[in-house]
Amino acid sequence: MSTTTPDDRISTYNPVAATTQFAATFPIFNNSDLGVTVDGVERIDFTVTATYTNGVSIDAKVMFSPGITGEVVVYGKRAPHRTSRFIDGAALPTKDQNLALDTVEAEMQEARRDIRRSHKAPYGEEGGVFTALDIGNAQENAASAAASAALAAKWADNGLLDVTTGKKSAWYWAQKALEWATGGIAGVASFNSRTGAVAPQAGDYSSDQISRGGGSVEDAFDAIEADIATTKSLLLSGIEDLIISNNSGSPNTHIDIGTGKVRVGAVVVSNLSTMIKRLNGTWAAGSGNGGLDTGAVAANGTYFLYALRKVSDGSFDAVFSTSATIAGVNVTLLAGYAIVKCIGVVLTNASSNIRAFVMYPKDEYTWVTPVKDSSPAAISTTSALLALTVPNGIKVRAKIRFQYTTSATTAAALISDPAQGVLTAGIGADGGNVGTIQVASSYAIGSGPIWTNVSKQIRYVGAASGSLWVWTDGFHFACGRS
Repeated sequence: MSTTTPDDRISTYNPVAATTQFAATFPIFNNSDLGVTVDGVERIDFTVTATYTNGVSIDAKVMFSPGITGEVVVYGKRAPHRTSRFIDGAALPTKDQNLALDTVEAEMQEARRDIRRSHKAPYGEEGGVFTALDIGNAQENAASAAASAALAAKWADNGLLDVTTGKKSAWYWAQKALEWATGGIAGVASFNSRTGAVAPQAGDYSSDQISRGGGSVEDAFDAIEADIATTKSLLLSGIEDLIISNNSGSPNTHIDIGTGKVRVGAVVVSNLSTMIKRLNGTWAAGSGNGGLDTGAVAANGTYFLYALRKVSDGSFDAVFSTSATIAGVNVTLLAGYAIVKCIGVVLTNASSNIRAFVMYPKDEYTWVTPVKDSSPAAISTTSALLALTVPNGIKVRAKIRFQYTTSATTAAALISDPAQGVLTAGIGADGGNVGTIQVASSYAIGSGPIWTNVSKQIRYVGAASGSLWVWTDGFHFACGRS
């Protein structure tokens, strides 16, 4: 016997590059014994090459021109028929006997294969005939059932429909149905503010209600559900937790990102465990790996931290960039990820190390060591700009303390937001916030939050010439934490 049982007489291939030859890995007895499907569609535009020995070929191939890709199935399709008949009393050569048995065996293997693939009826019952329409209807019904089950599960689990805080949607609407049908629960009026059993009346449904979606009740509910989901996504846009901090083991180069989630519109990504990203290395997916979108870390730099969402599975990651906007982030290394939202910022010092900081809820940062940004600066009645140790490229509310001295008496100094333009210090002008010198060459002090410009600068001016010291304690950079 040249055929080894069991055998489905099927050979399957999945070429990704155009291929012209596909071998039949089972014996054939005639070129017409082979059939081919490509991606489930029967093909007839092929030829067969085979070498026959004693009526059997074990090297048959189907040939396509040009080559093809996709799921290619080469299968046996031998039509049962007699190929030989032996004469009584005549010699029976072994090769003829083997050929006859091999052809029968091949036909039985294919028949068994097709029987397994056929529709079956219980023992003792007649089988049915299924038309293409029957099968199509069954598939559509199955798809509809699956969609209905998914929607029911979503409602039962309170998926996208937060109808009432703490109430699951299915329960809520069941209670509403009971209320409307029976004339109210605990004094609540029933449908359309009428009490008692509901009876249809003119005006119960407006044309707008009936026409939501496509005109059917199901379409109206789908449209309402979409409205609720859209409203909810807008209400929930923002950041929850995701507090960042210097890593305890490598505080100069690594940042810890705490658990939390960020949502922008319908896009949500959650960080389920603390993630570590390294500023002094180019970005690679995963905790402990590089986090910089491009280039090398620089001295006295500003690095914005953006949340990423992996498109394939929705998992969290993060990337550093010098860009203050998503549009400016270099995405060369971020294939397969979507940039969701900026979640924080870090600064480097003159040694290119991350400055030590503490981050508080609602996007407030404090330097572990206050930075003396003016030590001192000359101050006069001419307004000037001073750069602080705060993020560059955006406006922030700096947390600063200041000290002023002058040889004049009753002189004040004024520190202000550059957006206010050039101001003049003094009680007869724009006032002051550094106190007022009462004794010549004495000191006045003050503190407060001052907004910077996008070049991290504030304005300062004195009512008299002198010296000004400024210490920066931190800043507030609004990312959207609630």
